[in-house]
Parts: sequence; C-alpha cells; structure tokens
Amino acid sequence: EDEEGGWAGERMSATLEEYKDMLMGDTYVDLPRLRNLAQHGVPAEIRSEVWKYLLEVSRPDRSEEVSYAKKLVDNYWEMAQRSHKDPRVLRTVKGQLRQSTPQWQAVLDSKDREVVERVAACYIANSLVTLLPPNVALMVPPFVAVCTGQEVEAYYCFHGFMCIYSALMPPEEMGLRVARFVMLFKVIFPEVNAALEEEEVEPNEWAVSWLEVLLCRELTAGNALRLWDSYFAADTPEDGLLLHPYVCLAVMESLQGTLIELSERSEMLSTLQHLPAMDMEHVITQAQSIRDEVRVRNLL
Repeated sequence: EDEEGGWAGERMSATLEEYKDMLMGDTYVDLPRLRNLAQHGVPAEIRSEVWKYLLEVSRPDRSEEVSYAKKLVDNYWEMAQRSHKDPRVLRTVKGQLRQSTPQWQAVLDSKDREVVERVAACYIANSLVTLLPPNVALMVPPFVAVCTGQEVEAYYCFHGFMCIYSALMPPEEMGLRVARFVMLFKVIFPEVNAALEEEEVEPNEWAVSWLEVLLCRELTAGNALRLWDSYFAADTPEDGLLLHPYVCLAVMESLQGTLIELSERSEMLSTLQHLPAMDMEHVITQAQSIRDEVRVRNLL
C-alpha cells in the first residue's frame, strides 16, 4: 500500500497508462469509463486532470478546450480581484483557515497557502448560495494540493464540488444529519459510545467536523484525496457524498478497539481528530455494507 490509500505501485503504473490513454488520446473523453476507473482511486500524477472532468470543469468534447479554458481564466481573475478588496470576506477566510490541520500545512507551501486564501475568498464573495457551511474554507486545501500551480483550475474544481455539496448536503440540514449519524453510531457501536460518554467526550466535539468537511481535517492527506476520488466519480449520489455518514461509521469501526482501550479524554479526542492512515478501499467497501445493514434493520 502507499499513501494514496491502498494502491500498490504496479497497479498504479498500469492504471496511470490507462488514464493517459483515455485523457490524451481522442477528442472525446469517455466519461462513464473515466468514472468507473476513478471510483477505485486516481494516481496522484493525473488526479488534477481527472477531477476536472469528474467535477465538470473540463468538457468531454475536447474540440473547444482552449477557448473554454481561456474564458474560465478571465472570469476567475475578474472575480478574484473583486473579492480580494473585501475585508469582511478576507477576515472570514483567515478565521476559518486558523482551524486547518497539520497534514495540509505539510503538503502546501507558503505560495499554495496564499492560493487557498484567494480561492476561498473568491468562492465566498461570489457564491450565489445564501447559506454556506460555516467552515467552507477548510475544504479548499485538497483542491489546491491536487491542482498544483493551477489556481484557476483549483477554484473551478472547488466550485464544481460545492455545487454538488450544496445540493446534497445543505447547511441548514446539518443539525439533522448530525443527529441521525449520532443515533446510528450509538446503536451500532454501543461500547465505543459508552467509553466516550464515560470520559465526557461529546459527539459535537468530533462528529460535526467529520460530517461537515468530509473528514478532510481528520484523515491523512493521501487518504482524504483517495476518499474524494470515489465521491466525485460515483455514478449516483448514494455512492457519492450521500455515502459519507456510512464512511464515518466505517472509520469508527476501524477505530473502535483503540478507543475502548483509551482512558484519557484528551487521547480519545486526539484519536478522533487525527485519524491514522487507513486502507480507504476497505473503508468504502465497509461503508456500503453498513449502509445495507442500516436499511435491512430499518434504523433510519
């Protein structure tokens, strides 16, 4: 396994060639085939190109690629200039990013971190969504890490992602999503729940972040990107972002032995907020099994 979340090197190189053939060969990209491949993880070397197709930044018909890309560039810099003059937006972004976690600081240099601020400010200032997630800027670093040196692409990938996120996970329903998740957690993992309750670790101290920013604060950078590959490539919302609560339960399943053995509140919180490296392919498979079990048992 490697840091990308469970891909062996030999499989990676073979898959990389498949991706290159698909993306650089014809004038038309076979999007269903690309989604099918990407569901099992995307090699880091080509992830930015793949995400652009999955998030509808690039069009499958490549014949108009150059003129369309130029239009995106012009639009972005016009919006970025406006947003960078708004002190309220900049304060909001800086406040949110103070909560960002070490794994993204490690993969982003100082220039990248400036790009994160600009992309987040541009999105917040120009968003047509009336209610944004309170920590929306914390979901920007993965896109800047993937689209290295491609600020415009990072912005439009993030924008495409937020269109999906806002439609499937509206912020006004976050309270309900957390309540449902906590209920399932207590039913499926009663021993873990009892251990956390004994040390007075409240679900709101970890579950809200897990759900709200899709584990990108808690997982290692490689694991988060691998998970998001599957979310973006999914054929249906049920196997994409709507699978996320079950992914969180699958993560909890792998942590349960560790958490039950801990006796300090601070150690429990640290474990929940800084997750160990995991085989994300296994986690996603487990998430689908847990979802099926929840349906069979009629728990929701």
